[in-house]
Amino acid sequence: MYIRKFLVTVFSLFLFVFLSSMATANSKSTESTITGQQGDEGAPYRLYKDIDMEKWNNQIRKEKFDIILPKVMRKNHIDMWIYVAREAIPDRFATEELGSSSGVFVFTDRGDDHIERAILGRRWGESQRGWGRWQTKLVEECGLYDIIGKAVRVQEPVGGPLSEYDYRFKGLREFVIARDPKRIAVNFKHDIGPWVTYTRAQDGLSHTDYVLLTEELGPEYAKKLVSDEYLRMDYIIHTVPSEVKLLKKMREDEVKCVKKVFSEIEPGVTKVSELGERGDGEVDIVVYRRMRTGLSQRGRSEGWEKAVVQGGDIVAAPSQGMYAYVLRKGETEPPPEIKKLWGTYLKIDKILAKTIKAGLTPREITREYTKKFEEAGIIVRDNQMHMITPKNNWPVYSAGYDPDKTEISLDMHGMKKGALKRKAENYFGPRIGSLGPDWSKNIPLSPNHHFVLEYFFYMPSPTANKNEDQYLFWWDHEQALATENGVEYLSPPQKELYLIHYRSQN
Repeated sequence: MYIRKFLVTVFSLFLFVFLSSMATANSKSTESTITGQQGDEGAPYRLYKDIDMEKWNNQIRKEKFDIILPKVMRKNHIDMWIYVAREAIPDRFATEELGSSSGVFVFTDRGDDHIERAILGRRWGESQRGWGRWQTKLVEECGLYDIIGKAVRVQEPVGGPLSEYDYRFKGLREFVIARDPKRIAVNFKHDIGPWVTYTRAQDGLSHTDYVLLTEELGPEYAKKLVSDEYLRMDYIIHTVPSEVKLLKKMREDEVKCVKKVFSEIEPGVTKVSELGERGDGEVDIVVYRRMRTGLSQRGRSEGWEKAVVQGGDIVAAPSQGMYAYVLRKGETEPPPEIKKLWGTYLKIDKILAKTIKAGLTPREITREYTKKFEEAGIIVRDNQMHMITPKNNWPVYSAGYDPDKTEISLDMHGMKKGALKRKAENYFGPRIGSLGPDWSKNIPLSPNHHFVLEYFFYMPSPTANKNEDQYLFWWDHEQALATENGVEYLSPPQKELYLIHYRSQN
């Protein structure tokens, strides 16, 4: 009896230790996988493994400080730019473009070619508990700041009459008085807000920060505070030479990746849901397919759950402007409707490439391409046919239009790169097309404006099956640059449609 109890106890203890170790191992494995794919500390540049992103981004940061900052501060009549960053308000601009997720950045125009750069205030350093991974050391490592205040150790002190609010901007008044700026920009927005129903707006410092800042500065300098919205927008939308070079280097890797994905597709076998993974997480691969009315033609609705790539599909990497047609069994070339679809895409792209120019406003560009599209028999519409209720019911929204003419909706918004770790969409600047608030139509495109040639067009293509959409859909989202002479592509534009065969035909 005692032996049996002893053995049961030993076995239970062994089982507990074994399962605990397995759980720990699995937890570490899962954490590693998530970090490697999504985290900032893992491998965010798996596709760009031959590019030293930290080095490139620091060069971009330097050129932005040296070239862009003096220009945009003087254009907006700003003598001092105070940018408040705090961990509690996540701010990629502060963390990556400027170099710290906490602290008070102060940029001062003192009259020469160099804008003085300082990082002051409550910038977090080491933690008493050894946790809290503050992203604050870049300001010390990049070598671009003239004045760097000492980082603050995070450690709860013995209680007393003072709180964190008493320290947040301590000493800033003396710093400002010594420079005596006439106009001070602070990171909050007022006039150029996001579109109605936008749910992810980042508006800047908190009201508490603003009140504490004005109290520290005193009434004389508090009355000189203005929103930094136009200054910050100009800083973001102006590209620098190293940024253009980096975007083109990144595109080279993206093109190789897309071609590899195209070459590995096996019609009838390759799952549509797997294509994004094959794009290495940095290239978005999608499939266009004629569907019945009410379903998405690009995989964003029911009906795609178990879909595999099949003959008749268009496989696309829209952000790279790369497209392939999957030949049906027995086909040696695309059918007439696909040839017409491809020809329409090339025609539209050619019109936009000659119309979108740096120095023009979106309003001027829209007026010009609308006229050219009308001459080409293409109708410009405000809404995207697939996006309004009832979604993907194109016959409802094409009623009243000429059923023989292609319809197009355009939304050519900006893109961010700068010294950021990744490219990201930018709606805080010029936006070409029918979407976005009116102010975004009046901002001239800066030289080498980084944006997307994004549009959706719907080419009439009647079939005998009346349950199917009677249009063929196309989506382009190619990242490009706008120059004074028109669009400059990051890679040579594709002229011929790639063809993907069933393996049995190879």
